[in-house]
Amino acid sequence: MIMDGKILKKICFALATILVLALLAAGCGSSASQGTKTAPIKFGVIGPYTGPNAKPGQSMKQGVLLAVEEINKAGGIKGRMLEPIFEDDASVPAQSVSATEKLITKDEVAFLIGTFNSSTTLADMKIIDREKVPMLVPIAVAIEITESGNKWVFRNCATNPMQATQLMTYIFNNTKQRKFAIIHENTDYGKGLATASAAFIKEKGGEVITETYSIGDTDFYAQLTKVKNYEPDAIIICGNLSEGSQITRQIKELGIKAQLYGYGGLSSYDYNNIAGGSNEGLIATSYFESNSPNPLAQNFVKAYKAKFGVDPDMFAAAIYEAVYIAKAAMEKMSDQKDIASFRSELRNALAATKDLPGVQGPTTFDSKGQAVKQVMIVQWHNGQKKILFPTN
Repeated sequence: MIMDGKILKKICFALATILVLALLAAGCGSSASQGTKTAPIKFGVIGPYTGPNAKPGQSMKQGVLLAVEEINKAGGIKGRMLEPIFEDDASVPAQSVSATEKLITKDEVAFLIGTFNSSTTLADMKIIDREKVPMLVPIAVAIEITESGNKWVFRNCATNPMQATQLMTYIFNNTKQRKFAIIHENTDYGKGLATASAAFIKEKGGEVITETYSIGDTDFYAQLTKVKNYEPDAIIICGNLSEGSQITRQIKELGIKAQLYGYGGLSSYDYNNIAGGSNEGLIATSYFESNSPNPLAQNFVKAYKAKFGVDPDMFAAAIYEAVYIAKAAMEKMSDQKDIASFRSELRNALAATKDLPGVQGPTTFDSKGQAVKQVMIVQWHNGQKKILFPTN
């Protein structure tokens, strides 16, 4: 059968049209979307939006939303809007790994920010190294994060040893306390702080015992009874707000007379709100305080309070700063045609970050992706915090 010429032409035209549409669809696919000049720049934010650390997780989300709103209102990144995609890890490493895989392979984000916990961050790092995706770490403090040789990680907060050294130096310079009890959560975060604190104490000729607990525990009487019998000058709590609030309550119930210390997890108002006054006099480290004289910090506090009705905590401040670090790096980049090139050039731009002003102070990344950050030391009194260090 010989096909009519007109019919043949129609079939050829239809086939050509289908081919063109298919090519257009492929060109508009997500794999190229980060390289176009108008498409939004997607990035992933992994945090504990449920579970025992949901409170700081909410602060993280709000810090990101404010930064994105400000940047997009000002025109975005060379006209491109930022689009955050939030994934919950509930502070569980396996869940965090699944979230990271989804964001990278399905959503094809340009970069990641997170997580809250050191254990989840360490688990995710294997994936970002394999997939070559830059990740900003504003909160997790385990020393291994920037000592692993992973060139895709950049951290804008103090490490465990940095925090421990600064707090212990303050204690040894300003008190006569030399006999310590440390109680810590059995995580990379808790173990890292405990190890660094104990090493400092021993190096300075002090005495120390260590007790441990697991995330989700509510009964600490066995550990604290041992602590009471030891009669320490001070107790150092290396943990987060849920367990930390129960520990300080039970310390008061047992009548233990010792100065209480903690790290970042015990310097937030969320901790204060559930501690029931058991945190009175407790001294802790903090990345950020709302009464910081830094002009950038004051503008941030004003905008955050106007949007969310409360002062920002250090978790909101740290991740807000991380978004602006990414913004500064992306503004230095050329236009990229594909997601792999975008990620690679962003990584190089982040590595070149030097003396970038931020709400927590300037950021310069060293060759390992670690920024040197000074923590504040604060003390709780009547539900409010007083900055003890730095004195200015």
